[in-house]
Amino acid sequence: MLLTHLKTARQALKSQRDEPAKTTLSQREYEFQPGYLEIVERPPAPWTKRLAIGITCLLLAILTWSVIGRLDIHAQASGKLIVSSNSKVVQAAEPGEITTINVADGQHVKAGEVLINLNPVGVQAEIRELQEQLTFQQLESARLQALLSEQPLATFVPPETASLQQINTARAFLSSEWRDISTQLDNYASQLKVNEADRQARQNELNELEKLQSNARRRLEASKTLADVKQFALMELLQLESELLEVRRLSSEKQGEFDVLAGQVKSLENQRDNFTAKTRRENLEKLSQSQGTLAVLKQKLVQAREKYRQHNLTAPVDGVVQQLAVHTLGGVVQAAQQLMVIVPDEVPLEAEVMVLNKDVGFVYAGQSVEIKIDAFPYTRYGTIKGEVAHVSRDAVENEQLGLVFPAKVLINSSTILVEDKQVPLQAGMSINGEIRTGDRRVIDYLLSPIQQYQSEAMGER
Repeated sequence: MLLTHLKTARQALKSQRDEPAKTTLSQREYEFQPGYLEIVERPPAPWTKRLAIGITCLLLAILTWSVIGRLDIHAQASGKLIVSSNSKVVQAAEPGEITTINVADGQHVKAGEVLINLNPVGVQAEIRELQEQLTFQQLESARLQALLSEQPLATFVPPETASLQQINTARAFLSSEWRDISTQLDNYASQLKVNEADRQARQNELNELEKLQSNARRRLEASKTLADVKQFALMELLQLESELLEVRRLSSEKQGEFDVLAGQVKSLENQRDNFTAKTRRENLEKLSQSQGTLAVLKQKLVQAREKYRQHNLTAPVDGVVQQLAVHTLGGVVQAAQQLMVIVPDEVPLEAEVMVLNKDVGFVYAGQSVEIKIDAFPYTRYGTIKGEVAHVSRDAVENEQLGLVFPAKVLINSSTILVEDKQVPLQAGMSINGEIRTGDRRVIDYLLSPIQQYQSEAMGER
């Protein structure tokens, strides 16, 4: 069958060569022919053939480009420019009345500069009261420490913050207290001295009685010898025995008195030692309580001074005042109320954008970002390059966008070229970021609807 087709084609070509050459007519001759002959015999215009070839080549080129070419895939994320360390919010730590406002919106301030003063009258009174209590307790501690020494009046060292009147009062009280203690100790010493004198007297009496007893005993023994030979009267002998017994009785009585006095010495010494120990213990307890009170008062004074310091609101960093919320002297501010924002100086800017829920699975750190500043139309002033630094792991609620994921973008430039001049970008400018998440063949965009239709076809729902 193939041979038959080839034979037919050769015959057709041969008959076409054998035909006489047609006479070429002019343009006007074609126009004077009947309409159907003009259409049949007029040769086609050469540009139509070239146009068809051109369109075919163009379609082939487009098809080739759609297969080979790739387009970037971008995730849209809106947000704003922020400073890398974030703007500093100035708040009131305590409620208060505004006495002075030292700044205005847009004013540059230095770190530590006073921005707003609040009324500190109540706090100042509290500080003065605490200082008075602290001075009193310091005087008490100094007085008690002096009482624990051997020479209280010489070792008493008052605090430097005490006034002369307070020092004199404390010194007089110390002197009176030490006088009472000394009087009691002197009383014990006097009693011991009297006791010692009494014991010495009793000892002397005992010595005399011992001599009398020895004498009476010798006389009695001599009298007994004479009485044995009937040379001494019995009555006189009995009298001598009675004298010896009396001397012994007196000696025993005096010895008892001496022993009582000796026992009183021990009792007086114990009473003196107990008084000294009790006085020292009481002073130590008072000193411990005073030092504990001192520690509490010092802590309260630190807190009161901190509260006073917080009534003078100062700038945390060098920067520019923004969003000043108070303008009325005498106005009242509440605790934690935001009064202004300080935008730090010379801190690199970065962008905070909200990545949509549908895009967050394709966004990660290191991806490039094209940032469009709303204040400078990108069609005229271009865009700024950036890079994703961090993507939050948890979503936040946005009123317009629903659940979104905050992300930080590092920008490569803090200025933008506007009319041949570099204009600095400012924190708070709204932006739109295009995060490059990948690329895709052009033909895939054409085939995707077909593939989707094919996958969803022949289904009930």
